[in-house]
Amino acid sequence: MHVTEQMKRDLADDGAIAVRGLFPPDRLARMREGFDYGIAHPGPLHGHAFKGTPDEHFNDYGNPANRETHLAIVRDLGLADFVAELWGSQHIWFLGEELFVKKGGRGARSPWHQDTSYFPVVGPHMLNIWVSFEKIPRANGLEIVRGSHRGVQYNGTSYKSLKDPTDPLWLQTDWPRLPDVEADRAADPKAWDIIGFDLDIGDALILHSGSLHGGAPVTPGCPDRHTLVYRFLGDETFYRPVPTGPSSFGYDVGELNDPSMKPGEPYRNKDYVQLR
Repeated sequence: MHVTEQMKRDLADDGAIAVRGLFPPDRLARMREGFDYGIAHPGPLHGHAFKGTPDEHFNDYGNPANRETHLAIVRDLGLADFVAELWGSQHIWFLGEELFVKKGGRGARSPWHQDTSYFPVVGPHMLNIWVSFEKIPRANGLEIVRGSHRGVQYNGTSYKSLKDPTDPLWLQTDWPRLPDVEADRAADPKAWDIIGFDLDIGDALILHSGSLHGGAPVTPGCPDRHTLVYRFLGDETFYRPVPTGPSSFGYDVGELNDPSMKPGEPYRNKDYVQLR
């Protein structure tokens, strides 16, 4: 859990780092308890991306009924202090969890996206702790466009089209449509400055929530992936409403906007648990 100055710099500049051995066996077992509990007790937003296709995979996130289970794990493992040290933030809030299951040796890449397309929050103090319970080669891991958390805010993806991963979330917005990163890479492998990591069991990927990221397919060489993500906010987060009006998502993301807040105000939400 030792945080180095290099880790702080790389996270701030690149938007992602790999933390080796963050979860040795006993700590990883606690994370696995949270994952297994979430799978056994899915929330109202659980579902299957690309349902009905060979690339179908399970996803669940932000289940309020499971919050205390995940909070106990976060506290037992001291993750709030770890995140606070990465940022130099006095206060830390826990947003919630996300679970992914891809199995059977075939599962599509997750489309390139930024989590900030789906949340009314921006700022340097946002991150995801992404941990899988299998050894993940770089080719099967999550990829990040270096520095993209400090760049353009793109429209989100609908997660509905395998043929068009840029199929837009928001139907009326001035946010630019997502670039087709994979098409660009096929034409020119150096078109984007992309970082990724080989992850051993117990390693964690830490990424800024506003980074443009995607990938993590399963293949015959890495046929199954079970991933738990914990999300956190710190002091330097600010309210930035998402677009309103029609969207192509499974629920009304615009309901997350808070009309009592002004854009640019420090973002504080009673639904997120303050850990310190």
